[in-house]
Amino acid sequence: MRILLVEDEPLIASFVSRGLRAEGYSPSIAASGDEAVVELQQREWDLVILDLMLPGLDGFAVLKGALASDPNLPVLVLSAQNGVATKVAALDAGASDYLAKPFSFDELLARVRVCLRRHPGAAEAAEAYERPLKLDARNRRITRRNGQRVQLSERECALLEYLLRTPQEVVSRERILNAVWDYQFDPRSNVVDVYVARLRRKLEAEAVIETVRGGGYRLIPC
Repeated sequence: MRILLVEDEPLIASFVSRGLRAEGYSPSIAASGDEAVVELQQREWDLVILDLMLPGLDGFAVLKGALASDPNLPVLVLSAQNGVATKVAALDAGASDYLAKPFSFDELLARVRVCLRRHPGAAEAAEAYERPLKLDARNRRITRRNGQRVQLSERECALLEYLLRTPQEVVSRERILNAVWDYQFDPRSNVVDVYVARLRRKLEAEAVIETVRGGGYRLIPC
């Protein structure tokens, strides 16, 4: 599941992003309201975690824009504004849920799960992961046709999930770095090639990850 985390406080953004990734999600960070709008226009998301006090456009403007483009997109507000009036205003504006800071990460995860279960696309996405290869992103493992379970590392799981969401599509190394590593590596790095090689060994006959010269990689389920 791809989650857009809209948070301008670097420590909170880093903490939440690392925790979500450890749980098998694919988070990306937008540090301002304007950046969030761009991300919402350029990509499809399964969930938005949204702060209200942001540089540029505020959270209410981002919420309005997000729901205008996708009325079914779940938005979880995560804000230090904990007054009843603000919570009511956010929920009336279309937010799926509201969690005040400071917060328990376990509670945040529980609310994320609830929001994703409500998303109409969640069931279809989960079903897609069953065919022909079963990916258990939460426990970071795949199940082969013979029932054998193979454990994945955090990055291997995130990479496979991203490729499963783009079957038959050629995705560049830059796009993969952006989605899986959040710009933490130089685009010239061979880290993607290393992890693709690891996945190929673990997938065996369940799927093929093709190298497309000058383009990137493409996942072809077998």
